[in-house]
Amino acid sequence: MIIRLFSRFSAPVFLIALLITTNMPAMAEPITISHDRGVLTLEHPAKRVAVTNWAFTETVIALGIDPVAIADPEDYHDWVAVPELPADFVNLGQRSSPNLEALRAAKPDLILISKELEMAYNSFNAIAPTMVLSIYNNDKDALPTAREVMEKIAIAIGREDAAKTWLAATDLKFAEYGDRIRAAMPKGHDLDIVNFVSPTHISLYGPPSLPGTVLRKMGLSIAYQGPVTNWGAAKGGLEILGPQAQNTLVYLNPVPDVIRQKVWTSPLWKILDFVRNDRVYELPVVWAYGGMPSALRFAQLLTESLESGPVK
Repeated sequence: MIIRLFSRFSAPVFLIALLITTNMPAMAEPITISHDRGVLTLEHPAKRVAVTNWAFTETVIALGIDPVAIADPEDYHDWVAVPELPADFVNLGQRSSPNLEALRAAKPDLILISKELEMAYNSFNAIAPTMVLSIYNNDKDALPTAREVMEKIAIAIGREDAAKTWLAATDLKFAEYGDRIRAAMPKGHDLDIVNFVSPTHISLYGPPSLPGTVLRKMGLSIAYQGPVTNWGAAKGGLEILGPQAQNTLVYLNPVPDVIRQKVWTSPLWKILDFVRNDRVYELPVVWAYGGMPSALRFAQLLTESLESGPVK
């Protein structure tokens, strides 16, 4: 009798157990990503991401996640502008020295820092898993490095497909913008891209910079080919533009009022060939030390500026 009952009921029970087992989702493999400190392992994609510079900020937002903690959000509006920041996040204070207590309060499950903050890596990593990723200050070309950084962040937050789609669409836009720029730019005058920081501090971007590598991606070349810092730009006062006067000048916003009041009214500025012959173009706010979103924004704004005509 016992044997008959066992035979009667054990088969269905076994089948149910088998069905449950075969329909259970497979355990996800841990995520591993190489970064500047080695290899980071995450048990599952991060959902609460803290960002300590603007390139990370715009990249995470472009991939469809709102950061839970952001450094220097007020200045972001002035220097980056797009994409817009989320409505709610923890303000971490300065990018150069994020507030660790505020960071801890945000309860991130991933923190993104660049090599400038690496000396405090252990402090960050004690709060949450931390990735060190650097687009600049590393003797690398900016655009391919920004692309690699976006791909690594996408892996960490489970947005690989979104990154592939975004990057493929961006490659098509780069090709389109390159064609439009060639048709619109003054013939025989290569493009110099500059940032006016102060009357004595002008950044003139070279080949490894974000503007330089974006131009190269579009089949163009940046005019300035001289020595640059690890950030891809030469630094100097107005005199740095003298040897570039036969080129076309494109400057990025924001431009401090003191520049407009002093530099652009100076005799030296007025005699520069690109000023005298109307080859000065202005771009709206765009971050020259950003990630892939800033790269795409720069290409778009440059195209639109050249098509609209020089500054009057």
